[in-house]
Amino acid sequence: MIISVAKEVKAQERRIALSLETAQKYLAMGFELQVEKGAGELSGIKDEDFAKIGVKIVENAYQGTDVLLKIWAPIEEEFSRIEANTTILAHFDYAFDTDKMSQLQAKNTTCFALNLMPRISRAQSMDILSSQSNLAGYKAVIDAVAELDKAVPLMMTAAGTVAPVRFLILGAGVAGLQAVATAKRLGGIVFASDVRPQVKEQVESLGGRFVDVKTDENLETSGGYAKETSEAYQRKQNEAVKEQLKTTDVLITTALIPNKKAPLLVTKEMLKLMPEGSVAIDLAAESGGNIEGTKNGGTVEISGVKVIGDSQLASKLSASASKLYARNLFNFLSPMYDKATKKFQFNFDDEIVQKTCLFKTGEKND
Repeated sequence: MIISVAKEVKAQERRIALSLETAQKYLAMGFELQVEKGAGELSGIKDEDFAKIGVKIVENAYQGTDVLLKIWAPIEEEFSRIEANTTILAHFDYAFDTDKMSQLQAKNTTCFALNLMPRISRAQSMDILSSQSNLAGYKAVIDAVAELDKAVPLMMTAAGTVAPVRFLILGAGVAGLQAVATAKRLGGIVFASDVRPQVKEQVESLGGRFVDVKTDENLETSGGYAKETSEAYQRKQNEAVKEQLKTTDVLITTALIPNKKAPLLVTKEMLKLMPEGSVAIDLAAESGGNIEGTKNGGTVEISGVKVIGDSQLASKLSASASKLYARNLFNFLSPMYDKATKKFQFNFDDEIVQKTCLFKTGEKND
């Protein structure tokens, strides 16, 4: 069985779906492993590093492969290179790419969307959203502070006192909680809000202060994700956020709803409430953004606030992100390994396999 790792073609993507550590594990299992030329360079892994441990460096990772590992699902320019009956593991935005899905389906591929990993305890080590969001939350704070013209911690000096920077984090999922923790470690005063009141304890355990919006609505799915909110809740949330924005130096928004447009949390009018020179980073920019006027992959100034739209923050930490992503893939595949045949035997009765499989040899998985 041949496992291949392709070079990512998505703009600004620096990660690779393999590390030297996981490469050695696949080789020890008896697989033939091939990596597309230059695929690891932007993550600090040279072709010769792979070659030294027995990985074959190829010009076309799609040719003759059984299992294809990627960060992102193949895009239009890759379709002609994919061979029939290939098993593909990647992040699939399947709800927005129905044409792409039908083309992959026509090639009798078996596709696993690791971004659909169920939130159960034994799947935690396979969860690509959590591993990458964790890094994105950290990087959001670092980038925001770099753009800010203020020192973050409280400073008592002979010349006077420097007040600490105030952060507001909207969305207390994995990225949001890491943003809370990072901002707190830097010495900031941190506030966080989420539609799920049960995350209050997690925010407070990290040193943040939870902005509570009282409601009787159940705003969490059975899978642990946030639901869309009612208009009544949105009005209450807007009022609470407006009050916080008046003294917020750094705003970080992380709210996403799976397979839907990101919820709008902050309007241009609300940005006017923030102090001049404030910074906002929108992690949901690629899905429409939580901040009105966000430009994905760019920076715009709105009412004196620098608004940065960046959905590729994990990619900027490519060395760390690639290692974690590669482990997620290995942790997903290794339980499927059959020692007798030295192949992966997928158990489609398993909840993890069932929930992540989009197609099984071209047949849609319902």
